[in-house]
Amino acid sequence: MSTLPGTYTYKDKNSGNSITVDTSADVFYPTSTTNILLSGVRTRVHQEVNTVLDLGCGCGVVAIALGKLILPHAQIYASDISEEAAQLTRRNAEHHQLSIDCRSGSLFEPWQGMRFDVIVDDVAGVSEPIARLSGWYPPQIHSDADEDGTRWIVKILEQAGAYLSPQGQFFFPVLTLSDETKILSTAQDHFANVELISTQWYPFGKELLAHMEVIEDLMNRGKIRVKKEGSRFLWATLVYLATNDGN
Repeated sequence: MSTLPGTYTYKDKNSGNSITVDTSADVFYPTSTTNILLSGVRTRVHQEVNTVLDLGCGCGVVAIALGKLILPHAQIYASDISEEAAQLTRRNAEHHQLSIDCRSGSLFEPWQGMRFDVIVDDVAGVSEPIARLSGWYPPQIHSDADEDGTRWIVKILEQAGAYLSPQGQFFFPVLTLSDETKILSTAQDHFANVELISTQWYPFGKELLAHMEVIEDLMNRGKIRVKKEGSRFLWATLVYLATNDGN
């Protein structure tokens, strides 16, 4: 949920505690995906972990929530392709008196040769036409995830195993506003176990309802999945846990 302009507040339903971080017009603003992703991590993450990576950190809310509320004994790392995002995460971490190693670079480029016990992926995964129409991405911030929304998550899934410890856990969201089948097929090709751990459906906002011809075209071509309940059109965020050791 949001509070004042220029801030974002995440409330941990488990503990009742919350954190507030500064946001910026130059950095992707957190969405409901942030909340369901963190909720999924809390329910299934191993508590005895040493290293955690927030991939696609944006303003740093996931990294800070992990470090303060979920895994306070772990060393937190974070990265984003945007240097502005990395700088904002560093400032927010300092405000919360957290030591977070935050770097800028594309996907896993900043972490060559490193392995993590937990990786939490929050990189864009939305059909590019929808990203433009939804209002989630300001004009200066591009998702560039292609028409089916899979460009980045597929690359991440192909590479993630090389950055996980042997018993590592990889958490990732899939939006039905992307090609789920392609994403899950890639995940199953690269991980022994891929498990759906949480799902949340949302009604379309007015921005997308104004462009139903685009939505219907993407649906008809299998690029996205949308369901209808009564007069409402709905999309979902699904959070998955991928591992290679059966845990």
